[in-house]
Amino acid sequence: MRNSRLAIACLLTLLLLLGACQSQVAYHHFRHISSPGWDKSDTLHFDVQPIAEDGCYELMTELRTDKNYPFQKLALVVTQKIYPSGQILRNVLDCRLVSKEGVIEGDGISSFQYQFHVRYLNLHRGDSIHVCVAHNMKREIMPGITDVGVLITNKVASGVDSQEDKKQ
Repeated sequence: MRNSRLAIACLLTLLLLLGACQSQVAYHHFRHISSPGWDKSDTLHFDVQPIAEDGCYELMTELRTDKNYPFQKLALVVTQKIYPSGQILRNVLDCRLVSKEGVIEGDGISSFQYQFHVRYLNLHRGDSIHVCVAHNMKREIMPGITDVGVLITNKVASGVDSQEDKKQ
């Protein structure tokens, strides 16, 4: 009897700790890329509504590709404008999609999904963000990119320090 109470107490404590460290999705949206591919002049825009609570948020970009993507990597430029402060941040990402050995690194079978960290943002309640994503490849049209997305999560109780991104 005593051992089962201890086991239940330990299990509940573990579940509470795991729940406290979970990310909460503040924004998640994809934009579809039509055929024949993503044109260099087609910057994708994402408007994030006002944030509900202060916190450290992780901004990530997501990609979906098919087997027609011809390269191992994709260079992206991700620009964020935070309102009402007007602060503008810019990140250049070098996204590896295929290993040097030719192994696709995304999740999927005929369509592949990737997720890339952009930066951590310290945001305040009421802040909104305008995110722009563009490819920065020499080729004008990138075939095989089917969707581009933005994911913003609140890193609740994770101990993530956004100072890491200030060094970049």
